[in-house]
Amino acid sequence: MSPTRVAVPASISRKASMARGRIAAAVLALFATPSAFALDPGEDGVRVTIPVSALDDTAYAVAVDPAGNLVMAGTDAGARSILASITRTGAMNGAFGTGGIAIHDLATTQGDALRALVRMPDGRYVGCGQFFNTGGSATDFAAARFMSDGSLDATFDGVGYVVTPFALSGAGGSLYDQCNAVAVQADGSVVSAGYTSEAGPPHVGVTRHTASGQLDTSFGTGGRLDINAGATSNGSSEARAVLIQPDGKILIAGYATGQFNDEFLVMRLDTDGSLDDGFGSLGVARTGVGTGEDIANAMVLQPDGRIVLAGSAVAADGRRDFALVRYLADGSLDASFGTGGIVTTPVGPGDDIARSLVRMPWGRLVAGGSARISTSAGGTDLALVAYNADGTLDRYFGDLGTRRVNVSAVTTADDVAYGLAVDLDGQHFWAVGTATPVSTADFMAIEFGLPDTIFRHGFDSNTAP
Repeated sequence: MSPTRVAVPASISRKASMARGRIAAAVLALFATPSAFALDPGEDGVRVTIPVSALDDTAYAVAVDPAGNLVMAGTDAGARSILASITRTGAMNGAFGTGGIAIHDLATTQGDALRALVRMPDGRYVGCGQFFNTGGSATDFAAARFMSDGSLDATFDGVGYVVTPFALSGAGGSLYDQCNAVAVQADGSVVSAGYTSEAGPPHVGVTRHTASGQLDTSFGTGGRLDINAGATSNGSSEARAVLIQPDGKILIAGYATGQFNDEFLVMRLDTDGSLDDGFGSLGVARTGVGTGEDIANAMVLQPDGRIVLAGSAVAADGRRDFALVRYLADGSLDASFGTGGIVTTPVGPGDDIARSLVRMPWGRLVAGGSARISTSAGGTDLALVAYNADGTLDRYFGDLGTRRVNVSAVTTADDVAYGLAVDLDGQHFWAVGTATPVSTADFMAIEFGLPDTIFRHGFDSNTAP
């Protein structure tokens, strides 16, 4: 199926934009596939690309509401923070923003970008990302809270967003902080995680803001944490994912320098921001997966407390493969998953990178990202891999467990799934990210059939949770 591209120039008036949104919805309806439950596991249906600007647009995160509407968060090449929403059928959501798009120019002339998004139980959304400081020579954490229609929630720090630097000066002029992941605690406090490079190599950076948007002084040092999670004093580390456990403890995943190369990283913090010494080694667990740099980009927490990370690892031939690692609740590797807790999966002939991960209620895992189309040429396809609960490939999904999809008309363009969202009521899940249907990259959303059917339970032992 060819993707439907909805053109929504940022400069048009609200009235015109809403009209175009209605037209786009009508056009998209013509391209929509039959009901989602007609899709086989991994089969794609509705494809949508949304040009929110004349620049390269990328959706980095996604959340789904109870009605099945998707809200995507990203940026137009780092210029502005963008939210876009579509309905279950792929139509622009007319109740959201202007014709389905909400553009927030937080840093005005400098630039900003959303890189993470979560939906709160009351229907509001919290995002975080990067905010270019005065002169564009430094970046800070940015956290924002949005109403259900995509507008800024002015009750959050008075304007709807808050900018947090880790220091006012840094070694060698290095003043780069970036939030990659966000989570909301039960009391509404916002935990943001990423990296800070204020004092040399990047370290895991974490902030916590109260529900009203102020730094929480009961957390870390004045609401901030700068953690060198590497094995050496000059090591690098970065958070790419964050989750809140039911007991309030905070899980952080990403990468950290090991003895030789960067390794998968998972950490657990107590509610005050101190490292939980009952997890891993004094709160930190690092795992070498391949022969080179290993990076975890996504994380899920299972109901039984086990933790799954997804990312990439370097294979013996130098290519990157999808990589998953599962840990027990205490941070030790789960030997019942893959080989000693580790699974690697080649998808295409070149580098394959998992950037997102979801768990189905029945135990299956789906990782999404990209697969390079060849070992020599540029360009990637969107890539999905489905796993059974024990880490084996789900052979009922796609092509014996893997699926590659080309969306872009430009051969050398990158199609990437940065986020995955499950719509159980609609019996499908969505991959969102970026693709280039014409000449510049757009927000992308593709519908896929769920990687399961209850009728297989009991017939194949690997399909059970």
